[in-house]
Amino acid sequence: MADERCVHDLVVGQCTECAPVPRGLTGRVFITQGGSVFRRTTDCEALHDGQRKARRFGRDTHDPRDVALPVAMADGHGACIPCFPAFHPSADTKPCQVLVGGDWVPGLLTQWRRGADRRWSGVVTYVVDGEQVTGVKDQAELRPA
Repeated sequence: MADERCVHDLVVGQCTECAPVPRGLTGRVFITQGGSVFRRTTDCEALHDGQRKARRFGRDTHDPRDVALPVAMADGHGACIPCFPAFHPSADTKPCQVLVGGDWVPGLLTQWRRGADRRWSGVVTYVVDGEQVTGVKDQAELRPA
C-alpha cells in the first residue's frame, strides 16, 4: 500500500506546506528582514515599537512581508506573543504576565527554578520595545495571565 501523497507529491504529514497549522497560529504570517518573530498583522504594536527603536538607533527598518507560516518557522522566526496569545510552543509553556518597567506585559513562562534563597524565579519570554526577550524573572515579577 503506497503512502498517501499531498499536492506537492510528498508523503502527507512530511510536507510543511500541507501540514496542519498548529493551534493558535495562522497559515500566513508577516516577517521583516532582520526580525526574529512572525506576526499576525502589520498593525502589531510590538512591530511598530521595534521599528521606532531601530530608527532611534539609526538602523534600517524593513516593510513586513507576507509569507507562509512554514517559511517563517524554517527561517528561525518565533511567534510574536501579543499577536498569538493562544499559541504555546510546548505543553509545558504557560501564559503569564511579566512586570517590566512598572507595567505588566503578556509573556510565556517556560520553566520554574528555585534559588538557594528558596525563592522561585521563572524563565519567561516577553516583548519589550518591539523585541522579544527571554530571561529569568523573580516570582514577584510574574503572575498568571
